[in-house]
Amino acid sequence: MLDPVGPLPASVYWRRRAVAVGGALLAFLVMLWLTTWLLIPSGSDLPTDTAAHSAPDTAVAAPQPPAAPAPPAPASPAPAAPGAPNTPLPGPTDPGAPPGTAGAPPGPAAPTAGPGDETVRPDDTPRPSVLVPEAAPSPPTGPVPCADGMIEVRAETGAPTYPAGARPELRLVVTNTSGQPCVRDLDGAEQEIAVWSGDGAEKLWSSNDCVNPATEDLRTLVPGQPVAFAVTWSGLGSEAGCAAERDRVAPGGYRVLARLGTVVSEPVPLLMS
Repeated sequence: MLDPVGPLPASVYWRRRAVAVGGALLAFLVMLWLTTWLLIPSGSDLPTDTAAHSAPDTAVAAPQPPAAPAPPAPASPAPAAPGAPNTPLPGPTDPGAPPGTAGAPPGPAAPTAGPGDETVRPDDTPRPSVLVPEAAPSPPTGPVPCADGMIEVRAETGAPTYPAGARPELRLVVTNTSGQPCVRDLDGAEQEIAVWSGDGAEKLWSSNDCVNPATEDLRTLVPGQPVAFAVTWSGLGSEAGCAAERDRVAPGGYRVLARLGTVVSEPVPLLMS
């Protein structure tokens, strides 16, 4: 076996043996590598979190504690008794508002909130002229004083009918009905607007009872040109000096009269409904 025998030179046989041995060794190494590769996984396939794979799965294995009982649901309010009103909760109240006024809409101002201002005041409402006799020339000394017979005093109302609790507007109108200009003192103390009972037996209110301002108002009255004054009556009765408690007049029919000095107007009807 060690000494090759054959027709070829011995070196040929040794080379053949070396190739055979080398091939066998190479095949062995290849088989060894394949076996190792198949039996041992590659490093890239190993999990990175070894602790996660090596530790036992205690989350599954460990027994779970019993669940805590759920808290009891809040008790619902007892149903209202049959027929009981379903009252909503009160809303917020504005600061400073009196109790019980939250959410209440503001109402109209009450017409009976008080007596108000009952002072007689000038009324500049335009008025048509009054027919008078043909004007006579004034004397060289100027217009003469207006005698009572030279003027007319008339009472007026803002409306023939007012609702109960309203404040009627009443007027005094002075007109020079003579044929020449004249001078008259329209002092407030000389004026009066009054409300009388329907039969004219009792004076219920006068503009001079509670307010009687004395003023200097010397005017030249042009013939046929009215001069008016107005007052807003509170609808309350009055007495001279206005010391007694004032009561509201009842609904019904009344008379309105106006006066300047000693000249008194004809009565004008006023209905308080």
